[in-house]
Amino acid sequence: MRIMMNTMKFRLARYKILPLWLLLFSFIQASPAWAGNGANFVLYNHHTPKAGESEVMLMYDLGQEPDKTLYEAQMIEAEYGLTDYWTTEFMIEGQNTPSSGGQRNTGFRWENRLRLFDYGAFLNPVVYMEYEDLSEDTKYLMEMSGREDARTLQKKRPRERVFETRLILGEDISEHMDVSFNWINENDLDTGIIAYGYALGFNYAASERLTIGLELFGGIGDSDLGITTKREITQHYTAINFKTRFTENGFLKFGGAVGNTDVSQDLTRFSIGLNF
Repeated sequence: MRIMMNTMKFRLARYKILPLWLLLFSFIQASPAWAGNGANFVLYNHHTPKAGESEVMLMYDLGQEPDKTLYEAQMIEAEYGLTDYWTTEFMIEGQNTPSSGGQRNTGFRWENRLRLFDYGAFLNPVVYMEYEDLSEDTKYLMEMSGREDARTLQKKRPRERVFETRLILGEDISEHMDVSFNWINENDLDTGIIAYGYALGFNYAASERLTIGLELFGGIGDSDLGITTKREITQHYTAINFKTRFTENGFLKFGGAVGNTDVSQDLTRFSIGLNF
């Protein structure tokens, strides 16, 4: 609630992209697809869309950092099922911190997920690979890794060029519920240091139109200074999220992530998307 009250200062009405999305929904008719997050924002499950199925989504964070700085972060995502097992996704990021310059573009991500076996395999593994080219002031929280006391090493350029991999293990407990675990590696292509992180949780389909998600995620050190979960130097979060379909193809996701350590932040999260 504190974050929601503070972020009223951001004057969200100046963003004109939402009406364009609503217009898009009014023209496109198609069949729904299944994304790999379910109701969650960080945690991936083992589900992949069928070949030819697509998704577009606008994601939006309202955040407050540990020093009380308020910001907005946005991401636009386009996803496509190349096969029933292989999904590719392209994302563009931006952020707005009124106290330090306002709105700016921060870079892009290219993601691929490969499911190795048919549904029904025990702890069905998915291999996740992503290339990130982002400015150092990027803020959208798509994952968490590393430690806050990491050494600052000289880079070839002031960008974050990262190759991220995940091992995603997922299991369908029933036709209504799946559970997942993600092991996250973020390899800095300039310094060679690998930051480690995790995410775990579940999705529960309460009805045909409502899915509830719970995710726990955080950083657990790096290859330079070692593995650690100390509260004073690693970020850890608990998030409860909801996904609802407001048309056959359109969906809305919303939730909040609460920082569990002093170096963590708090987030209110939204996304609106379309399957076709």
